[in-house]
Amino acid sequence: MSSSQTSGKIFTPLTITLIIIMLVIGFVGGYYASAVSRPSAPAITYTYSVPYTSVATQTLYIERTIYQTLLTSPPATTPTTPKPTTPPPTLPSEIVIGMAVPLTGSQGEVGTAGFNGIKAAIKWVNERYGGVHLFGKTIPLRLVYYDDESSKDKVVQYTERLITVDKVHFLLSSYSSPLVFAQAPIAEKYNMLLINWGGASDLIHLQGYKMIVMVWTPASLYMTQAIDALLSVKKDPKIVLIYKDDEFNRMVAGGVRNYSKKLGLQIVYDKAYPTDIKDFTPYLTSIAPLKADALIVGSHFADGQLLTRQLADQEIDFGFIAMNIAPCYTDYYKAFGNLAEGIICPSHWEVGASYTPEIASKLGVEWFGPTEEEFVALYREIVKDPTARPPYHAASGAAAVLILVKAIEKAQSLDPMAVRKVLGEMHLITFFGEYKIDPVTGIQIAHKMILVQWQKGNLVVVWPPEVAKSKLVFPIPTWAEKKAGKQATP
Repeated sequence: MSSSQTSGKIFTPLTITLIIIMLVIGFVGGYYASAVSRPSAPAITYTYSVPYTSVATQTLYIERTIYQTLLTSPPATTPTTPKPTTPPPTLPSEIVIGMAVPLTGSQGEVGTAGFNGIKAAIKWVNERYGGVHLFGKTIPLRLVYYDDESSKDKVVQYTERLITVDKVHFLLSSYSSPLVFAQAPIAEKYNMLLINWGGASDLIHLQGYKMIVMVWTPASLYMTQAIDALLSVKKDPKIVLIYKDDEFNRMVAGGVRNYSKKLGLQIVYDKAYPTDIKDFTPYLTSIAPLKADALIVGSHFADGQLLTRQLADQEIDFGFIAMNIAPCYTDYYKAFGNLAEGIICPSHWEVGASYTPEIASKLGVEWFGPTEEEFVALYREIVKDPTARPPYHAASGAAAVLILVKAIEKAQSLDPMAVRKVLGEMHLITFFGEYKIDPVTGIQIAHKMILVQWQKGNLVVVWPPEVAKSKLVFPIPTWAEKKAGKQATP
């Protein structure tokens, strides 16, 4: 073959193959070089504490980290709320909120308190605020509810009925973590937004559900303030931890255990008790000889009252007693009188410890809803008692309504998914406190707990110091001293 013939065959099969290989290498190398030069999005870490490492937590974190470090980071932008360009042809005459709520059964007392707070907030929205502002109109709220009787089966049944039969626009949760845990997958199944005002267990929000958002501080952080308060008055305290064996209180106990370990504190007794407990004597027999400084209890209303009664009867003393739920109610003092003196309760909110429009302005966060004074007045109208003192359950139920209304207005939509997106972006202050969630899990990351203590017949805020209305009493009077009339006096 002549040289002229050879040079004429420029694109031989081998040549074409080599060219393709070089182009691919050049493209990949250029992309890799540019990718290296771009800063990748940092992995997101959460600002709340989980008391133990769960598979759900690990999986969620890893998935989010891989997704964000492999994809190109878009330019930083300020999140914007979607604004519809054309109003829908028709708007409903009312926005229907549905809820299954325990008005009877084991959670009936606190469920009813939350229910009354919800009704007070709806009254404010409809009568004082004028309704939900949507597409230039104001639309009132209507509440459809069923008494779930503190039953998991019934909360599931009624939640599905509210969605499929009553055709509600949005859902408010039931009360207590086991009940909310039971209804969350139903809301998820139908892509129905569920505002969780009554279930504080972290685990509810670590199942991968996208349609549930939390109003409360998560359970794992309930008692960390109590430990901080204890350390302010007692160095190296010996702690007894006893808790109800349910989702919520297991998370509370896990938080105590985790935080105590972090601080190097000694828990000398750590035990769960059955949910249907009728007698604490076997536990108290083990606790009494330990002579511990502090008792921390993860309880609900009825079991908290039972434990208090048996502690007093057997005169097992502690210088510091912090207990969930029960002591936060005025009925607790009515039941025990002077025996309630000195008992501490972690609370999400108390009368006299509310946020205000002025605080919101100083923090640079949007304010919405009634003031504390307006809410208390509306609550008293609802319960028909001019002296009623709403507990934090009532305030959290009201906050759930206010947060939902503001999110609907920002989304300018009744589509649950559009409103859920806004809830993940929104930072808001109501009289109940701050609202801001982790946008993926829906877990509350902004709201803070306070501690209240019974002193001289009044439930007063004692912690943290910046909002305290009185000094923490430590040690509290013994049961014998309280039976003789001594009170917890700062």
